[in-house]
Amino acid sequence: MTNQIAKIPLADLILRMKENWPEAVTPETEAVLGIIRLNDVVREKSDKIMASFDLTPGAFEVLTTLRAMPAPHQLTPTELYRSILISSGGMTKILKTLEENGHIERPNTSEDGRSKPVRLTPSGAHLAEQSMAAVIKGDQAILTKSLSSKDKDQLRLILLQALAKLE
Repeated sequence: MTNQIAKIPLADLILRMKENWPEAVTPETEAVLGIIRLNDVVREKSDKIMASFDLTPGAFEVLTTLRAMPAPHQLTPTELYRSILISSGGMTKILKTLEENGHIERPNTSEDGRSKPVRLTPSGAHLAEQSMAAVIKGDQAILTKSLSSKDKDQLRLILLQALAKLE
């Protein structure tokens, strides 16, 4: 395990900025810094949970994206690539590893021999469901520790509203 240097709490960083660079502190700056730092906290915990299932974040994204599709839980490589944030080369490596581990299969189809679909196997579906349940539990622990139920609902609505307008 690597030794990580503890980050300065965001409230302290913002206080320093207000004292030494007040024009850089706006409500928008504070909100975006909060989103970035919350992402770091959530991602760090999620990455540890995924690693306990021997999954990289990319492999987790592939499995859970496929699991969210209707049976037979399959997408073309292009559809999968467009659904998650992984480079084309990274996707190839992830798919190869998941296939070697029996979590996905790449059946031949008569439609297009150049692009085999990516299909979740029962083993992959089970791994997606187990790892997702653990990640959800971790997310709930983070947000329950820091926010009331009402605040969690408001945060969810605000973030979804902003993303709906931006994406």
